[in-house]
Amino acid sequence: MVAGLTLNNIKTARELLNMLENGNKNRTQHPTDANAESSRSHAVFQVYVKMRYKTSSQLRIVKLSMIDLAGSERASATGCVGDRFKEGANINKSLLSLGNCINRLADGSSYIPY
Repeated sequence: MVAGLTLNNIKTARELLNMLENGNKNRTQHPTDANAESSRSHAVFQVYVKMRYKTSSQLRIVKLSMIDLAGSERASATGCVGDRFKEGANINKSLLSLGNCINRLADGSSYIPY
């Protein structure tokens, strides 16, 4: 389970944009020497769209996933020390793990490391 995960039933594009904006406000950012607005968190925004065909009345549900991953930056370029340095190392570790999962999926491996 993901902390703070919500499922909302929205009706308008404005509601969707407001949710996205509110989610982005809750993301962690911290300036580094490499990037003034360095994202220090991953974000996943999923939208389920229900649509009904006019000709057949068949219902179709589509899921769109938008994923923004925290920035991967070389430690030497960030100027970060202490907790921020550890945070950067953890971000890079999580990105490496995600890459390993994607590579295994692409290779058709029977074992996916997640």
